[in-house]
Amino acid sequence: MATKAKKRVKKKNKLLMFTVSFVIFLILSVIGGYFSLLYAGEKMIDTTKLDALKTEPSIIFDKNGKEIMSLVRQKNSDYTPFNEISPMLIDALLSVEDKRFYEHKGIDVVRIGGAIVNDIKKGSLAEGGSTITQQLARRVFLSAEKTFWRKTKEMSIAVALERNYSKDQIVEMYLNQIYFGEGVYGVGDAARVYFNKKPSDLTISEAAMLAAIPKAPSVYAPFANREKAKERRDTILRLMNEDGHITLEEKEKAQAEPLPEETKVTSESGFKKGNRAFIDYVFREAEAKYDVTEEELYRGGWYVYTTLDSNMQDAMVNQYSNPKNFPKDGAQRGVESAMIVVDSKNGGIAGMIGGRNYVAKGFNYATQMQRQPGSTFKPLAVYAPAIDMNGKKWGRNSSLSNKKQSFNGYEPRNYNNKYSDSVSMNRALIDSLNVPAVWLLNEIGVGESLKYLKNFGIDLSPEDRNLAIALGGLDKGTSPLKMAQAYTAFANGGVVSEAFSISKIENRSLGVAHVHEVKQTSVLKPEASWEVHTMLERAVQEGTGKAARISGRPVAGKTGTTQSMAGGSNVNKDAWFVGYTPEYVAAVWMGFEPEDKQHLMTQGSSMTAGMFSKVLGEGLKGVKSGQFVQPAGLRDQEEEEETVPPIDLAADMTLDNDKVVVVLSWIGGLPDYTYDVYRIKPSGERVLIAKDLAESQYVDVLDSTTLYQYMVVPKTADGEEKTPSKMVDVNTKELEKLFEGAEQHHEDGTEFPIEGDGQQPGDWSDGGTSEQPGGGFPGNAGNHGNNGNNGNNGNNGNGGNSGNGENSGEIPVTPPDIFTPDPGTTSPGIELPPPPTEETQSNDTHG
Repeated sequence: MATKAKKRVKKKNKLLMFTVSFVIFLILSVIGGYFSLLYAGEKMIDTTKLDALKTEPSIIFDKNGKEIMSLVRQKNSDYTPFNEISPMLIDALLSVEDKRFYEHKGIDVVRIGGAIVNDIKKGSLAEGGSTITQQLARRVFLSAEKTFWRKTKEMSIAVALERNYSKDQIVEMYLNQIYFGEGVYGVGDAARVYFNKKPSDLTISEAAMLAAIPKAPSVYAPFANREKAKERRDTILRLMNEDGHITLEEKEKAQAEPLPEETKVTSESGFKKGNRAFIDYVFREAEAKYDVTEEELYRGGWYVYTTLDSNMQDAMVNQYSNPKNFPKDGAQRGVESAMIVVDSKNGGIAGMIGGRNYVAKGFNYATQMQRQPGSTFKPLAVYAPAIDMNGKKWGRNSSLSNKKQSFNGYEPRNYNNKYSDSVSMNRALIDSLNVPAVWLLNEIGVGESLKYLKNFGIDLSPEDRNLAIALGGLDKGTSPLKMAQAYTAFANGGVVSEAFSISKIENRSLGVAHVHEVKQTSVLKPEASWEVHTMLERAVQEGTGKAARISGRPVAGKTGTTQSMAGGSNVNKDAWFVGYTPEYVAAVWMGFEPEDKQHLMTQGSSMTAGMFSKVLGEGLKGVKSGQFVQPAGLRDQEEEEETVPPIDLAADMTLDNDKVVVVLSWIGGLPDYTYDVYRIKPSGERVLIAKDLAESQYVDVLDSTTLYQYMVVPKTADGEEKTPSKMVDVNTKELEKLFEGAEQHHEDGTEFPIEGDGQQPGDWSDGGTSEQPGGGFPGNAGNHGNNGNNGNNGNNGNGGNSGNGENSGEIPVTPPDIFTPDPGTTSPGIELPPPPTEETQSNDTHG
């Protein structure tokens, strides 16, 4: 027994000795590790000076390797000592960044523990847990790598800093090194740039605003996102109140103060005029795709190779500086506009205008806007899907219904109120007719269209499952960037190229290099994309996009407008043109933002198409013109003879200023026809009385009591005469009614009014319809129906030659494609129907 007891004691002694030895080893390891940490930190501080960070500036290049700008770091031109910094800024900084700053020794174990838990939950290396001292260490001495060893180095340097400097000195160094956005480093320059003050003179609100920026300068700087900036500033003010730095009254007063406005110093700091929107987009892409922040770019050493075509960008800036390229200004502001140009083959952004008055980090209308695209959407939502799904059934020569009709209560109208039994797809797109587009979408199914639109890169909502998408009637709308990106499919054999701005970004000293990989999606068969392309090319050659033509260069594209909610049917809310050359695809948008009674756009897509022509014509000057290339193996398709509606002529006799006149109006023919008008004498002799009319009406002032017959002869653009109208007799019923009315009025002793009663042929009450040509009185603009907007059918206000029905002197505008009425109102425009029922949706897929 005694022997066993001795063995147990001996065993316990050995275990005790081992345990003690291990504990001593751990203690020595910790002490050694601590001193190693201190030594490493001291060594790193010795090898780098806090006030002498020397790095080459970051440089941004265009697509040809030409330097666009150098990101010059504005560092510490006014180094500010601790005692010259507002105490409110110190309090704000500590409240949001490091509450226990004056208690820890450079590392806050409590915060690190919380950060580790959050990292485990998120499965990432987040930046939480760092003290102000650690942040200073990281920003001054370390690269942007996010690794365990970098964090270890950061902690080592932080401990060494706390041993060598006082807390006040560390805060001072931090505030003089920190990045405050816009290339500005240090509190002295930040206070000057944002508030034009010294750091000692900052108010509570201003101090909180500066303290809000360092966490994410590209997000929280007051010129970047004012809503988010204010939200973070107000949060810091709340924290300051909770920490006892300010009273509740001071907090509420500070939260009510406005944010600073952009200053000239900031807006002109190294940025070439007009390039700011593109550079801001580059900053965002660098962080989103490559995790390189704006701050890191300004710290220097980066080379950013972009897709910018400097010639194209300069052309955009030049044309956008000319107010003649835009519709008339409103009472308080001008029409807003945006434009983007992308490479038709790879999607590289060649140029960008984010708005006529774009401000630094502001709202970018080219990339962030969401507006209804009007008829520019027809090729994407209707024609391309139909042809791609069944090229044997649908093509540019296919016959589409053009009858005025209802689709389960949805009644689209053609802008010119002209209809026919059928029309070719080619003609429907060229003339931007609405009914055929809606009819064809109904045939192929909304569901199928939505699948294609998703592949085109268009963001949709559940509310977009309806026939209105045929005409661009989207619930939320889209941007010029998305439209240009989608149209790359028509210029690139059915392949959509995702837009991008950075082709390569590298930092040689860090050994970092990122090269963009072109992302492409095949959406259409090559033959389908070519079929749509040929129609888009003709839309520019002879259709609604004529203003987009560029001398010596092939162009294809589509116009689009949407109708005003604040004005009449002759006012456009949005005007678009999306088109392309063999080199580039571009999208242009114009419209008031916001629109109201004092800000109405009476001009339409001719302005956007014209901007396209001017910008690309100038931007491609000196570049040899390319040609659109037909897909290999695709046979040329012969154009079928288009069915041309016959000329249907009406001749109504009436009075105008006591003169007997015959109002001639007709329908039929094609949009590019001109017309010759003839009197037919009783002997059968034809007498030409009007030549090469572009309008479909004419007023003949009679010079004798002879009643003539009339005939109209249509002609093509080449002067070739087509089938004339039948010879028609003059309808005298209207004049007889007027005389009957005159006799009645004279019996009462009253004057005879030379005006219509609103119920004559053509139904003046709604401006007339194509099915019932009207007579009416020329010269009485706006007195009949809808201001005579449909002057082709009778009542116009410019002597029967205009059709606009107004005496403003404005060029007649093409009515818009889309109209979204106010609740409870009736409009001649297109109403957006509710989403289809489950039963209707299932039928959509049948094609």
